[in-house]
Amino acid sequence: MARATMPLSDAESPKAPVRFSSTLASEWTKLVSLRSTYITLGLAVILSIAFTVLVVIVVGANWDNLSASEREDFDPITISFFGSIFSAILIVVLGVNAVASEYSSGMIRLTLTATPRRGRLLVAKLLAIGIVTLVIGFALQVAQFLITQFILGSYDVPTVKLSDTDALRVVIANGVMSPILPVIAATVAVLLRNTAAAITSVLALIFAPAIFGPLFPNWWQENVLSYVLGPATDSIAIGHLDSDEPTRLSLGGAIVVVAAWVAAFVGMAYATLVKRDA
Repeated sequence: MARATMPLSDAESPKAPVRFSSTLASEWTKLVSLRSTYITLGLAVILSIAFTVLVVIVVGANWDNLSASEREDFDPITISFFGSIFSAILIVVLGVNAVASEYSSGMIRLTLTATPRRGRLLVAKLLAIGIVTLVIGFALQVAQFLITQFILGSYDVPTVKLSDTDALRVVIANGVMSPILPVIAATVAVLLRNTAAAITSVLALIFAPAIFGPLFPNWWQENVLSYVLGPATDSIAIGHLDSDEPTRLSLGGAIVVVAAWVAAFVGMAYATLVKRDA
């Protein structure tokens, strides 16, 4: 007589497919369990707000000494985000470390064994990074803006409310774009597998046009540099405030350009991940 056997559950079956939610949960756990994640995000918040506050206090303390033209040119919106350069750099570090640390420690072999579908793994990793930086990014943008306007008001310097159309657009745009840099940084880490090289490459892509752009003729700035990632993201965030800048694109054009950059890097990372050994 044949012995009856109990059917295996999905969890017990060796052939049970791994759900995407499980892969995402695993990548989320790895990201939030890293001590460097909290240190990097903490520094991003502290340095961004501290530098912005310092700049605003200096402006407020010297407001009475400014000329009429300087006061007229003063923008209480853009000054609210002076410290964002620090958060930009540090979230790039976060995105790179989230990937490069697995290669340096050798954990990537275990990760790929547990999740052989490498495309799914890449999407889960990028999504986890994107969620964390989106939440922190939005909170930071709002905090910088509100703190700045409070300090400016205490010096009787002109201020704007968050409900102002221009101000709200800048805050929302910067918040929505917060995941772009760390996601691209993570894909570059997949390509290079080296922390220092990946960080340097991404920062050069972001800041080189701003540093060296003015050295180029206007034609190059308008038709070449404007399509680089850094100027394109600026066009989304503050393009409506300084539309006369040669590198500024229209909002729709800038969104397409930024989306194309993200898609290109994700595509290259995927192609590299599926073809190369761990």
